[in-house]
Amino acid sequence: MPERILEQLFDSPIKVKLLKLFLRNPNKQYLMVDIVRKTQGGRRAVIKQVKGLASIGLLLAKRVKINKKKEIIGGLYFSVNPNFDFYSELQSLVLKSSPTSKEKMLRRLMKIGRIRLALIGGVFLNTANSRVDLFLVGDDISRKKLMTFLADMEAEVGKEIEYAAMETKEFDYRFHMFDRFVRDILEKPHEKLLNKLKFV
Repeated sequence: MPERILEQLFDSPIKVKLLKLFLRNPNKQYLMVDIVRKTQGGRRAVIKQVKGLASIGLLLAKRVKINKKKEIIGGLYFSVNPNFDFYSELQSLVLKSSPTSKEKMLRRLMKIGRIRLALIGGVFLNTANSRVDLFLVGDDISRKKLMTFLADMEAEVGKEIEYAAMETKEFDYRFHMFDRFVRDILEKPHEKLLNKLKFV
C-alpha cells in the first residue's frame, strides 16, 4: 500500500501542482473547473490526477447543492483530507520545498517592463510575516504581462500571490517620506532578486 501511495503522489508535474494547491490551502474546497484553472493543466490530465489522489484518500470529494440565494455554486468540491496517513509529512515537504526557481522568476520579470527593484517574501521564502509575496518597482510595466506572470506563478506555487507594484518615481517619493507600507515591505523578511536603485 505505501508503494502505491508514493507512485500516485509523485508521478507527474500536474500532480505536484495539485499537491501544492491543496496542501498550501488546507481549508479550501475547489470545483474541478477551478482546479484546472489554478494548476493550468489540461482538463483531462487534471481530472485523471485528481481522481488518483482521491482514490488513495488524500483528497475528499463532496457534492454541494446550490442554495436558494445562489451564494454557493452547486457541484462536486474537492478538498485535502487532514486525516490522510502522510498528511503532516506531505504538508511539511511542500511548505519547505522551494516554490520556484528565482533565476527563472527574474528572467520572466525582466520581460514585463523596465524593472528597477524586485523583492520576494512570503510564499517564496516560506515566511508568514512578510507584507507581500512580490514587490516590484519599475516603469512601463505591462499589466497584461504581469497578470500572466502572476497566474503562472500561482499555478506553480499553489497559492494566490500577494503583490504590489509601483513606478520608480512613486517609490522614490514614498521611500523618502517614510511611507509605512513601503517601510513594512523593506523591514519584514524579504530577498532582493534585483536592485538597480542606489538608495535601497
